[in-house]
Amino acid sequence: MKSVKSFCMIILTCVMAMVNTTPVDAQRAPSYGRIALDNISTRVSVRSYLDKPVEPEKVEQMLRAGMAAPSAANKQPWHFVVVTERKQLNALAKANPYASMLEKAPLAIVVCGNMDKTFEGEAREFWVQDCSAATENILLAANALGLGAVWTGTYPDAKRCKDVSAILKLPANIVPLNTIVIGYPDKENKPKDKWDPKNISYNTYGGARPKDMVPASTRGGFTDFDYAKEFNENPFTFFKGKGLLLACGDKKNHNAMTIGWGALGNVWSSNVNTITVYVAPARYTYEFMEKYQYFTVMRFDESRKDVLEYMGTHSGRDVNKEKELGLHVAYTEHGAPYYLEAVEVYECEIIYRDQFDKDGFGEIPQKRYENFPAGIHHQYIGRILSAKRR
Repeated sequence: MKSVKSFCMIILTCVMAMVNTTPVDAQRAPSYGRIALDNISTRVSVRSYLDKPVEPEKVEQMLRAGMAAPSAANKQPWHFVVVTERKQLNALAKANPYASMLEKAPLAIVVCGNMDKTFEGEAREFWVQDCSAATENILLAANALGLGAVWTGTYPDAKRCKDVSAILKLPANIVPLNTIVIGYPDKENKPKDKWDPKNISYNTYGGARPKDMVPASTRGGFTDFDYAKEFNENPFTFFKGKGLLLACGDKKNHNAMTIGWGALGNVWSSNVNTITVYVAPARYTYEFMEKYQYFTVMRFDESRKDVLEYMGTHSGRDVNKEKELGLHVAYTEHGAPYYLEAVEVYECEIIYRDQFDKDGFGEIPQKRYENFPAGIHHQYIGRILSAKRR
């Protein structure tokens, strides 16, 4: 919990720096940028809340963030109505079928456009873009402050605009764009991975990404290497104390664990180079290894011993390990997860999986499993598909 609070305080510092428009020291900019990107990627729409009011200082911080949004010609055609009275909140819930959660929420910010501060003619509608930018800033600020929020639309639905205007007693020149419902989340809400390259074109609609726009940095600074020629580790000690993680799953759900057993080799064909890993049935990662076809093996340097220790002593069933460690997940060509903080990544395709046969045990495995509650290990032979390093 302390680490979560610390993370939220760092996020808050970043938001306040943006709100106060104080220049960020150049040497600190990369860390601020990473914090900002983390805040964007973890923002979710929250629709259920604790019975707990939002502190006035946090309300002001969100409003400051909203007013820090870009605005065409600096018109700033926005007006924000802060709603905390239960009567108004309940009325707004009835005025918008998608804002029913307002009946349980402690706070709403209704983002409006001030038509006296807009352009004339066709350019008048730019107020929608300006106020939408302000809305997104408020949502991000709410997330950074440990709050949950959801954007519920009003404009251009004529009836909703009329009803909301009546509830808030808005003058004719103030048009409600949306209602942001805000409160403390009553449960953990996992963000959705909305990344889809199909929604991207280059230069013209449908245009493919040019080769010079596929830098190694898109994979966290990694470059491919020929492991068959350039691998110079001792295979007998590679899995001992080297700091290796095994990860498996997809963008929706995955897990990683520290591994101390493994084998490098060649099997069934001179062209089939393999990494073999072993996972006990009680491990959370076992569920993923049985379900998915691809996995990664990652090596970390000495500076990240905390990763190996934490991953080896905590279960993904109980805690979001990568969040606690500040790790950033990426995915291979085949969708297997890996962390950008690793120094080497091997992507493998499972070509054989099976459980150890007790009938074949000699003295060493027999003693190993006499008092081993995690169960008899399964072995997974993975054909190496690619390797990359920093």
